[in-house]
Amino acid sequence: MIITPCPADLKHLDFFSSLEEGELALLSQRAVLKRLSPGEALFHEGEPLDPALRFLYSGSLQVRRTSRSGKETILRLIRKGEMFGVAPLFDRKLAPGSALATEPTEVLEIRLEDLMTYLTHEPAIAMKLLVTFAQRIRELQDTLHAVVSGRARTRLARVILGTLDQGGATALKDDLRLKTKLPHATLSRMVGITYEECVRLMREWSHEPEVVRYERGGVIIVCDRRELERQASED
Repeated sequence: MIITPCPADLKHLDFFSSLEEGELALLSQRAVLKRLSPGEALFHEGEPLDPALRFLYSGSLQVRRTSRSGKETILRLIRKGEMFGVAPLFDRKLAPGSALATEPTEVLEIRLEDLMTYLTHEPAIAMKLLVTFAQRIRELQDTLHAVVSGRARTRLARVILGTLDQGGATALKDDLRLKTKLPHATLSRMVGITYEECVRLMREWSHEPEVVRYERGGVIIVCDRRELERQASED
């Protein structure tokens, strides 16, 4: 389902929060808000991807990629307010992965041609875009290094810490409960290990002294962040 957003919808996103009402009104006329049901794809791997600025307005998305052998890997978890799908703005190539909604989700899009008209008058927005693109490159470099050189436990620790830092956590006395749920199936695909190995590693962390505790539905509780960071730093 596609609807036309109002200026307040853009103001809701940090990326546009500094813009004036008139500027927001101009952009909102060219933007669309796409509503996705759980399991519905915004785009599929290998398909032509229209150059556009995309933000997750609400809900959540997983970007998945499938290897030739059929193994599926979760490249990214997109969180509320994040910009994603930036690369096609520059190279106009095919989608590198499939973006699927994991719950009722809304995505705000502004087409490249409409964006470029605006950027000629607002170069500060162009700089924000370049900074975001650079961040994505660094994240991909870190992921590649972890997969190539890191042990399974190290990679798992890094994924949990990265999710904690990006998605936030709720304080529970001395523990931290991640706001983002990470079921075993999701974790194993993000780390590049089997489901069974993921379960085993999580169980080992739950033994005394507890480092991480896993609860039903993908709830992750970090009990000893310092120890988790130590294990994440191991090569």
